[in-house]
Amino acid sequence: MWKLIVTIVCMGILFIFMNHVYTKLFKPTVKRKIQLIDLIFIFLTYIAVRFSVYLIYSLWSSMAYRTNGLKLVDFFFAVGLPLTIDKFIFAFEALDLVCIAPLFEEFLFRGFLNNLLRGKVNAFVRMSIVSILFAVLHMPYIQNWIQFIAYLIFSIVLFLMYERRRSLFDAILLHSLYNGLLVILFIEIPKRFF
Repeated sequence: MWKLIVTIVCMGILFIFMNHVYTKLFKPTVKRKIQLIDLIFIFLTYIAVRFSVYLIYSLWSSMAYRTNGLKLVDFFFAVGLPLTIDKFIFAFEALDLVCIAPLFEEFLFRGFLNNLLRGKVNAFVRMSIVSILFAVLHMPYIQNWIQFIAYLIFSIVLFLMYERRRSLFDAILLHSLYNGLLVILFIEIPKRFF
């Protein structure tokens, strides 16, 4: 029961934080250069999203399977995708995961689709449509509905990152940072445990 309360409180804090950013810091007519505070904000948002996904996963595993879930350290160093042994293919997959996929996905979802819907529907509907389509695109990597929700949350955060300065750079950087951690884990886990 306490995990449910902690999860709801943490998700509420994340929601309030992102709402504050959206309402107080978002100035739609101002496009400014990125500053150090923006990079710090992106990094802190990454940590908050990662921790929220951990709480959701931990809650789901304790409710559905009656387990204690994973320790926080184990979650951050757990890899859900299969490891590739061939170094050339792994390098190509890493390049795709860290550079190509975030660029393509952010240009498609936040750049094209979001701006296509701008003026036709309000921001909440735009965010919902873009986030659901983002999660649907990642269906091959989703194993249960809780992961689908995690992709929705991540897409909402990316949407808010984009809307904050109307710059794809913030969303691309956060997306690349998130995927980059997976690549680092792909490299480090086999060295440590196998």
